[in-house]
Amino acid sequence: MRKPTNWDEYDSNPTSLLSKYFFFNFVTLAYSRLLKDVKFKEPIKILEFGCGTGYLDLFLAKKFNVKKITAIELNKKMVEITRKTLAPLDCEKEIVNKDFFKFKTNEQYNLVHSQGVIEHFDSKKRLELLKKHYDSTKKGGYCIVYFPTPSIAYRFFRKIAEIIGTWKFHDEVPIKKEIIIQEMNSLGFKAIKVNYFWRWFLTEVGIIFKKD
Repeated sequence: MRKPTNWDEYDSNPTSLLSKYFFFNFVTLAYSRLLKDVKFKEPIKILEFGCGTGYLDLFLAKKFNVKKITAIELNKKMVEITRKTLAPLDCEKEIVNKDFFKFKTNEQYNLVHSQGVIEHFDSKKRLELLKKHYDSTKKGGYCIVYFPTPSIAYRFFRKIAEIIGTWKFHDEVPIKKEIIIQEMNSLGFKAIKVNYFWRWFLTEVGIIFKKD
């Protein structure tokens, strides 16, 4: 059985030099590459599963004309950080402190995304969560998922972290991109573009899908 990650132990200070320059810049650059050719004619609604510090939604709100952001997060510490992060935005903000699997909505979003989330669940629960991504995406809208993939670099650096006792993400299982593309295709998504960040470290792969 997987040992759940204790997110209260995670360094979630979004203003730290580590977060801003070693992590956040890499992630936002990766998102920018995936979204390079995406255009919206009207103000959009964004939904994020596992918002963490909320900084990805802040980035997206600066990139697009955003009408509403819905951010879902189970960890109360992260929820409070997200509230502070998104406070300056003028758009409607719905920050939900709830288990993903208990979250229900009939609302449709132009952009649904998650980063570093789906790898923490077994294959059955992962597909259930991906289905929630699909059901929440508006027809003609987009969905982005980022997750670690078992590259040589990932396996090497994770093993080092485990040996020295600094690895905290005990339930994280890296996933091959082909598996996620197949699962998302089975739901009705179409893969548009794939990219990576931290390719030579703890490799993460990102895929943008469209719901036709």
